Amino acid sequence: MGKENNLSFHLNERQRDIVKMINKNGSVRVAELSSTFNVSEETIRRDFEKLERDQLLRKIHGGALKVEQHTETPQMHRQSKNTEEKQVIAKKAASYVEDGDIIALDASTTALMMVEYIKDRNLTVITNSIGVTMELSTEDHIRVILIGGYLSKASMSLVGNFAERVIEDYHVDKFFFSCLGVDIDRGISEMHEDQALVKKQLLSISEKLFLLADYSKFGEKSLFRLCNLSILDYLITDNKVSMNSIREINKHGINIVVGEEN
Repeated sequence: MGKENNLSFHLNERQRDIVKMINKNGSVRVAELSSTFNVSEETIRRDFEKLERDQLLRKIHGGALKVEQHTETPQMHRQSKNTEEKQVIAKKAASYVEDGDIIALDASTTALMMVEYIKDRNLTVITNSIGVTMELSTEDHIRVILIGGYLSKASMSLVGNFAERVIEDYHVDKFFFSCLGVDIDRGISEMHEDQALVKKQLLSISEKLFLLADYSKFGEKSLFRLCNLSILDYLITDNKVSMNSIREINKHGINIVVGEEN
């Protein structure tokens, strides 16, 4: 807040409002700001350039992030959050995996937890997760296809244009993935563009879609929109999700499955 106050006299009113919005929401989109302030997208991009020089935001494709949110949360930190809930979700999700399936797993910690429960099955697993690949590397009856790309060290996954192009050639029976935001109106969203683009490609080639989302994801809106909730076959969550959220999701005809602790 101190930095914002110290620099505010260098900013026009619109730029100050942009800083307030990004500090409140964590991210903003060029198109939305263009509409909100009734100025061209080019004007908003020039605002972003100035605000980035002042270290008040970080530009990304199509938008900007709050400065402290510009990198992915390291996987070890994500693994320590809501561990019990994720374990419950992972076990329930694994119950939908059958012998002979071709499945895709994203680089989320919940998908990684699923691996322990599917090791006894004959499968083909497509993933961009180094962790998933390592966990399955000793299972002779499971064929693992690691999607190539450049290494995201925070999430220990492979991302980028090469990964996206490779995915186009595959077929997937069931895709199990997580996200950062689940909102009735905005749908499913992700903070990091590289992960979002890989997931979008996997969504497009998969017959059945399983979203793995613990209670903390509900009502959240993140920067990159992946898809509508309505395209899901199953949304698997934990018993801390509010009944309100469950009722709202059920209204949209979505199968919501609540995993239970042993």
